[in-house]
Amino acid sequence: MSENPGGTPPRDDDPAKAPEPAAPGSIEPPVAPDPVPGPDAPPVPPPAAPPVQPPAAPPVPPPAAPPVPPTPAYGQPPAGPPPAPSYGQPPAGPPPAPQYGQPPAGPPYGQPAAGGYPPPPAYGQAPPGAYPPPAGGYGPPVAASPVGEAFSYGWKKFTQSGGLFIGAALVWFVVAAVVLSIVGAIFGGFGALLSTGNGDGIAPGLQVGFSLGWFVFSAVAGIVGYLIQAAFIRAALDVTEGRQLGFGDFFKFVEPGPVILTALILAIINAVLNLVPFFGGIAALVVNFLLIFTFWFVIDKHLAPVDALKASYALVTRNLSTTVLFYLLTIAVFIAGVIVCFVGLLVALPVVLLATAFFFKRLLGDPIAA
Repeated sequence: MSENPGGTPPRDDDPAKAPEPAAPGSIEPPVAPDPVPGPDAPPVPPPAAPPVQPPAAPPVPPPAAPPVPPTPAYGQPPAGPPPAPSYGQPPAGPPPAPQYGQPPAGPPYGQPAAGGYPPPPAYGQAPPGAYPPPAGGYGPPVAASPVGEAFSYGWKKFTQSGGLFIGAALVWFVVAAVVLSIVGAIFGGFGALLSTGNGDGIAPGLQVGFSLGWFVFSAVAGIVGYLIQAAFIRAALDVTEGRQLGFGDFFKFVEPGPVILTALILAIINAVLNLVPFFGGIAALVVNFLLIFTFWFVIDKHLAPVDALKASYALVTRNLSTTVLFYLLTIAVFIAGVIVCFVGLLVALPVVLLATAFFFKRLLGDPIAA
């Protein structure tokens, strides 16, 4: 045995250390010494490295919210599929195809579809309440002639409110006389306008017909007369509509622009026709007959002047015989008023005006107050 000079205890792997003998009487088996690795022993494997943890997964972003559609403009339907219909409401979209042998569903006969527009009028027919009328005229001619009823109505209404008509006519007569006197003075007075010759060999009457002053004087007189007529027409229409008249109603101009333009057109037409001796007067009489209701359409139906001219022509030609009879009786009443020293015109004018209002309403089929 070798000794340990350093006095240190021997190591466990020291080959020189011999196993200690077992104590007497012990049954513990002997412990074999640790084997000493030889040159041919396999190498001891290094300790296993700890397992490598996988890298943490990146965080998943939350799902993006769906895009909100833009708000539609006012009056436009929203984009996208239509919402589901409410309980009891028909679904949106085209109606389902009808079953075989069944008529398609739709609105009642003569009624427009729900939410749609009324069907367009037939060819040549105007929609309800539209003016001017189609080429065929204003409705069918009246069955019974309302001429006698019209003059009876005019006389009855004159007995109720004739004083207002006479008073307003006298005031307007003074106004017209003043205006025409001023116009005549501008062109040298009535003597120069009504001169029958100037000694130059011009035939009498030609100077009056082709004088610039006479032309202007006739146009102004026509415009003033038509304006007065428009004020009285509005008053007569008020009577047929059951309104209570006042004295100031005879001096109101409803829509003065169209009234003045219509008066200017009619005055120019008559002034041009009267430039032609004899035949011009006959042509003016015929034209005034065809355009007798022009102002009534402008004032009552609010038509433009040209449309009122067309509407009057259509209404007169559609009821030609009845209107001719009414026109002839009107001239006869005026002549009777002139015969009675012109004083009868204060009665004849209001009666004819009220009768014409009744006649106009009856031809159109409009209601008339009792």
